[in-house]
Amino acid sequence: MTSRPLAKLALTPGLIALMSTTALAGAFDPSPVAGTAGDGYIFADPAEGVITPGVQAITLEPGAEYPNTSNPSGIQNCLMAANPDIQCDADPGSGKRIKSRLTGPSGMDVRLTTQSTGDVTEYYTYGKTSNLSGARIIGFQLELGTGIGEDFSAFATTDPTNAALFDTEFTGGNFNLPDGLFGDGGQEGDTGFFDGTSKAFMSTDALEATLIELGAITNNATYTALFGSGLLDNTQIPDGLFFDMSSYDPDADEPALIAWHNVSTGTWTYGTLGLPGAELDEKLADIADSLGVDVADLSYTADAAVPDEIVAAMQSNGLYSVDIIEDLRNLNLNFVIELGDVAGGEVTLRLVPVFADIVAETVTPYQFSVAGMLDAAAEVPYLDIGNAGTYQTAVNDLLALDESEQLAQLETIGYSFLGSYGSLAYDLGRVPVLALPEGGIRFGEAGAVLSTKDLPNGWSIGDNTRGFVSALGSSSSYDRTTNGAGYDTSSFSAVGGVEWQLDPTTAFGVMVGGGSGTADIDDGLGSVEVEALTVAVFGRKAFGEGGSLNMILGFQDLGFDSTREVMGATATGETDGSQVFAALKAQYLFRNGAFSYGPRGSLELYSQSVDGFEETGAGAWNLSVGDQSGTLSIASLGVVGEYAVPGTSSDTRLTGGLSFTTASGGDQLIQTGFVGLPSANLPVDGFSDQWVDLDLGLSVGLGGSSGGNSRLRAGYHGAFGDGYESHAAHVSLSIAF
Repeated sequence: MTSRPLAKLALTPGLIALMSTTALAGAFDPSPVAGTAGDGYIFADPAEGVITPGVQAITLEPGAEYPNTSNPSGIQNCLMAANPDIQCDADPGSGKRIKSRLTGPSGMDVRLTTQSTGDVTEYYTYGKTSNLSGARIIGFQLELGTGIGEDFSAFATTDPTNAALFDTEFTGGNFNLPDGLFGDGGQEGDTGFFDGTSKAFMSTDALEATLIELGAITNNATYTALFGSGLLDNTQIPDGLFFDMSSYDPDADEPALIAWHNVSTGTWTYGTLGLPGAELDEKLADIADSLGVDVADLSYTADAAVPDEIVAAMQSNGLYSVDIIEDLRNLNLNFVIELGDVAGGEVTLRLVPVFADIVAETVTPYQFSVAGMLDAAAEVPYLDIGNAGTYQTAVNDLLALDESEQLAQLETIGYSFLGSYGSLAYDLGRVPVLALPEGGIRFGEAGAVLSTKDLPNGWSIGDNTRGFVSALGSSSSYDRTTNGAGYDTSSFSAVGGVEWQLDPTTAFGVMVGGGSGTADIDDGLGSVEVEALTVAVFGRKAFGEGGSLNMILGFQDLGFDSTREVMGATATGETDGSQVFAALKAQYLFRNGAFSYGPRGSLELYSQSVDGFEETGAGAWNLSVGDQSGTLSIASLGVVGEYAVPGTSSDTRLTGGLSFTTASGGDQLIQTGFVGLPSANLPVDGFSDQWVDLDLGLSVGLGGSSGGNSRLRAGYHGAFGDGYESHAAHVSLSIAF
């Protein structure tokens, strides 16, 4: 996505004078949030006493204008987290910050309600935003206006009725990473973990009446050497080792960060744990005591590798935990809003992230995630395991292509056909479901009874016991979706089993079988092959004058092999999976001479899981793919009919059916990343579609006019939809002894 161009507004002496006039008046309502829109939300953190909607306005000095706008000293009016127990002057670390979370490329709009006060009022804003967008953020645009989404309109500073402006004296501000990681004097410790002296600021590239533009993080050499110049996404931040110090320090309200995992070196690395002196000595003594070692065994030096034996001791000790270092995805937003009367009594505060070009030019969520993954691998130093140059060259080459070629090539870098795993599982899972006859009844004097002849490939193997086999070949076509490539599948399967008839209307049985299938991805992007072993139990019940109810529950063990064509190389993968399936079929037939006809319906459920795997063969382009899991539900309703052909020397029947079917499969986010690097969440569209099913069948008795002991059957099943088409054929021979 490309950020929307925003007009820059020059400040003139006339405008400054206009802003200072008392004709402009306004204050925020005490609970000002009227709603949010876009790719983000406000997090009301209950752990810090924050109540919904997460924002409150404190107006203790209506009409106040403050001489200092770069810090909150002496400012009694503020926008802050909705905690009824604290005010603007609460101590640092008390939970004043409004927590916004960005969840996608478009940013977010926050609607804030206002009221007239008779004077201009300035508010200091305590904010923090978290990058959960899926890509590295290299800047922000903060803007004031009205409306949301496409209806947003920036304030025109020449219009006295639209005079809610950023304070024109706000120069520089405090747009920085939290103090606990960089800089000294923070509430989380006297020294920053990565850099004990210098804060890490996102530069203020423009400060205008209704617009603030922020740029790269360039002021802190430690930050840029480790993490580049952007704000990392939640999926890109490193793990940390945290020490629960509460048993040593009663004032400790959260675990202390001791070390972090540097992917580029493959080591756990100490951070700055305190200034040399009593503070540091005490913390090291507590760590050593908790591990049962001497302080010397820790071999502590800031930025040095933690000894392997110390890492092992920490990871096996209940006082230590491994978790992400959240504050590397967070940016403090501190700014002043000077508010006057606003037509309509509502102001929109817009926060829009800015991304690297390779990310900003994408158009689908899948492309955005892949581009974010590639951009981070190329630009974040701590992620360089020797391939950053390869990724950077690829980025430059992609940007040199025209848009369509660029996006098509970008898609190959990710795994655009993960959806084919579930589709192949469905293709093989429906084989035993189709093998189960929908009807299997005959009209008896007392009502419907089960017909053993209608079991596919049945032969008698004892009193009230029959065996059967069935084979089915199919081909299907799955069209491209928003986030996935299209593909064609083909499969062949066979099942066999035994049925025991308990009485004329009730039977149950078991099936076993196997099959294989292949998905060929459009445009030669690759292929996926699967093999399946199947076991299932089923039951049949006849009821009323012509009703039947069939049920099946089964399990499949799956094995997958894949190839993926990427950047001139072929990546191969191998993994296992499984599927549980169940189906319920019902129909009710009415007899009219040689014809039998009536309604039918079915419900099917397929629950699939595929183990994670790592590709080989493509070097830097090999992917690590996380576990997949999903469900697919199929509902069908239609009519079915059968015709007993008269005048034939055998029992010959023609069958047919027509149904409307709908499929609903859930979308997934699959953790996928370059092998050895953190994973991104790639979106995989669920298989959801609607189609018409057509069934045709022929059944011929081979042993005389009564149908004899042998039967030949052939059938066709077709599905016709906008994004899905399938054709399946089966031929069976049954022999009774």
